[in-house]
Amino acid sequence: MACNFNSVLKGANQCKENPAGVSNYCMIVPLDSNHVASIKVNDEKNQYDITAAGTGGAALKGYRIDFKGQTGQVTSEDNGPGKGNTVTGTGRVEIGIDEFALMSRTLSNLDGNFLCFFPTGVKKALTAEGTPVTEWLVVGNPTGDITWSRASDTGAARGDDHGTTFTVVCDFQVYDTVKYYGEIDQEDAA
Repeated sequence: MACNFNSVLKGANQCKENPAGVSNYCMIVPLDSNHVASIKVNDEKNQYDITAAGTGGAALKGYRIDFKGQTGQVTSEDNGPGKGNTVTGTGRVEIGIDEFALMSRTLSNLDGNFLCFFPTGVKKALTAEGTPVTEWLVVGNPTGDITWSRASDTGAARGDDHGTTFTVVCDFQVYDTVKYYGEIDQEDAA
């Protein structure tokens, strides 16, 4: 249950590296019956249990957004006692800004009916067969409470940083860090 105490021990790291940051892309998964069959908060672990639409064992399908290296970040802030957490994800798209403008319009018009997954770069063997799966940080909740915004900048000089910075914000997630373990296939991959 959500109100059980447990010890948090630094020895639980199992002597593995724990670098900062996320990978240089994220995946957008719409919360509709074509993509997600079920989603629920796991009360025993800080993760979502998600079943993909389609046949059993299918991977989730989503849309990939590549962003500039070392611009992606997921942060969280406590909303106060019993009020959950606000979780925010960001990234800066520098190449493919025309395609990104189209995607941004779509996400703005979805009114929060999607989840945003940021890969941590970690693989974990969690399947029954011992197959390694990707670890993701998730922004969004099962009810689709997420907002999408972006800001564009051309830069002044030719060598300036430029592009579109996107921000996804979920005002209520039960954990400050929510994870998902599994694969997400690119829906529109050739």
